[in-house]
Amino acid sequence: MVKTYQKTDRVQLSKNFNSREFRCGLGRPCSCPTTLIDDLLVVYLQRIRDYFGAPVTITSAYRCPSYNSSVGGATGSYHTRGQAADIVVEGVAPRRVAAYAEYIGVKGIGLYETAADGYFVHIDTRTTKSFWCGQGQAYRSTFGGAAAMGPGGGTSSTGAASDGDYSLEQFIRDVQAACGAAVDGIVGPETLGKTVTLSASKNISHPAVLPVQRRLLALGYSQIGEADGVAGPKFTEAVKAYQRANGCPVDGEITANAQTWQSLLGL
Repeated sequence: MVKTYQKTDRVQLSKNFNSREFRCGLGRPCSCPTTLIDDLLVVYLQRIRDYFGAPVTITSAYRCPSYNSSVGGATGSYHTRGQAADIVVEGVAPRRVAAYAEYIGVKGIGLYETAADGYFVHIDTRTTKSFWCGQGQAYRSTFGGAAAMGPGGGTSSTGAASDGDYSLEQFIRDVQAACGAAVDGIVGPETLGKTVTLSASKNISHPAVLPVQRRLLALGYSQIGEADGVAGPKFTEAVKAYQRANGCPVDGEITANAQTWQSLLGL
């Protein structure tokens, strides 16, 4: 949901982001009195901040139509709707940021990684996929999806992370990011508590589904077919197979099932 704030507000929107960081102009001349901010955009930004464990600088977020025109923004830009942000993550290459944004489900991503284009990543909350590179907006089908996972990236020779190379540490970090726990690769009470209270439904729609699928594929449970983030019948069968092999209650359920989560998390 897009909400309206006064430009002078300092509303804490999440653990690390304040409404003032999204204001039009960001200190440059602009007389518009309000700021539009999409709640989902804040969620994406906080997940990026948590995953990389590094400061995220918003270089451009909301732009009123007049300011957007003055900086050469496209007519109808998602910035003018409060649904976009251009960001720099301290110490992290823009390519890794774009890959992780794709992994968590961001549909609008622009990668800018040259001196001519500037070094930043654009993300927005559009509902139809659109990926591009540079000021010329060259089409891009993917940024590698999960290539940003783990401290070293965990990428294959193609630039995308291989499910077969998906380590337990990478899995833990991705589950922590998906569940809103501290991302440190170490399973503590917070991580376990958040995983077992996700939902009471087997066919959950939750960001944790994708890392579970990738971990099961890495362990050889090919019943899933592919990691697509959908907790459907194939996912349930793969979970049951894992549970049978690891002495867990066999119900095809990961949520509200502490024993299965403890096993998956290596406890």
